[in-house]
Order: sequence, then C-alpha cells, then structure tokens
Amino acid sequence: MNETPNAPTPVDGDGDGPPTALPVPDGAAAELEQWKARFEAASQELEQFRQSQMTDQEKALAQAREDGRRETLSELSPSLAEAEIRAQAAAAGVTVQTEALDLTHFLGEDGRPDTDRIARFVAKGDTVSAARPRLPQLMGAGYHRGGSGGTVSMDPDELVNHITGGKIF
Repeated sequence: MNETPNAPTPVDGDGDGPPTALPVPDGAAAELEQWKARFEAASQELEQFRQSQMTDQEKALAQAREDGRRETLSELSPSLAEAEIRAQAAAAGVTVQTEALDLTHFLGEDGRPDTDRIARFVAKGDTVSAARPRLPQLMGAGYHRGGSGGTVSMDPDELVNHITGGKIF
C-alpha cells in the first residue's frame, strides 16, 4: 500500500466510518482520483461476488426490490423535477410556467432531477416571467352586474316595475 504524507486521513481515527472531508493538497488530487477509481472497482467486484452467492429466492427478491424502486422513481420523477424547477426559479426571483413543459427532459440518467440542466433552463429564461400574465375579465361569463345596477333579478314583479317606470324602454 502506497501512503503519502499529503493523503487525507480520517479525523476520528477509527477508520470504520467514511473519512471526514479535508482540503485536498494540489499534488494529491491525482492520487485521490486513483483511490476513488480503485474503490469503485472493488465495490463492483464485491457486488458481483454477493450476487453470485445469492440463492434463486434472494435473487428474485432483489429483482423485485429493484423493479419497485425503478417504478416508484419513474412515477415520482416528473414531480420531483417540477419541484426543483420551482425551487430554483423562486431562488432566482422569477416565475416559471411548468404546465407545458416536458418534465422528463429535466431528468438525469439515473431518473432523478438534473439540477445543472434545471439551473441552465432557469438562467436561460425562455418560459420564465417576472410576473404572472393578467388576463382580461370576461364580461358575460358568470355573474356580473350591469353598469346601472337597477335590475337585480329577473323576478316578474320587479321587471313590471322597471317596464312601467320607463327604466328599460
């Protein structure tokens, strides 16, 4: 095992848990990447060994868990992406209309929201607006009183009073 004096060491000293992140010296960056690659390779080898030692029942259970996780993630990922878009837009002080967006475009390869892609989208500002658009009030749709306010209802007695009083004609 090749140890260098500049390599980061665990702060607690027991070595059982993950090491606490220490600043990486400039000369040790390449060595750190090399150790990370070795760790990934060893983790993959360990997982392959575990899978080779599993019984058929354990393999079926592991497959069912993976399928359930994948299905749940595929159902919830668009909602997570929309929440991330709204959160980043709120942090930027803008409003984003997400109704017409294809939210699957903002998902990474692992099915989780891609925060870098979302940040670029919010910064780009194509469908981002500073305020919600105001739509004109539609007259005639729903209950609206007329300008004079004389006719309150369509009660026949009230209509006769308006007609005889000359308010309608």
